Amino acid sequence: MTQLTRKEIESIENKLHERQQDLLEEVRDELDERENQSFAAMMGNDPGDNCDFSLADLLADLNIVRVYRQINELREIERKLAQIKKGSANECINCGKEIGLQRLLAYPIAMRCVSCQERHEQMYVHEGHPSL
Repeated sequence: MTQLTRKEIESIENKLHERQQDLLEEVRDELDERENQSFAAMMGNDPGDNCDFSLADLLADLNIVRVYRQINELREIERKLAQIKKGSANECINCGKEIGLQRLLAYPIAMRCVSCQERHEQMYVHEGHPSL
């Protein structure tokens, strides 16, 4: 397996840290927006207007799904940073083969080589996808 250079590892780490900061900001914004929507709904809606409440519930559910995905991506970033710290940044967690620099630069949280990822997606295609 080809070892990544320090510069390549730093490039991947920088991408991970940038995405991590973006996600943290997005989660904060989503939670602030949700809090403001809840407050506005309590203060301004007529209790008899079920349509507005239904729409507010739907929007709240969509925000929850979005935050759930963002938090999962944050966890993946943490796992990848831990893998980098162990010195196995480009090692597939399934087969142990090389993930490949181009894949890591395009998708820094990749934990599997392309063939293992394809098998993983085929096996778990319906698992873990929240739906409304």
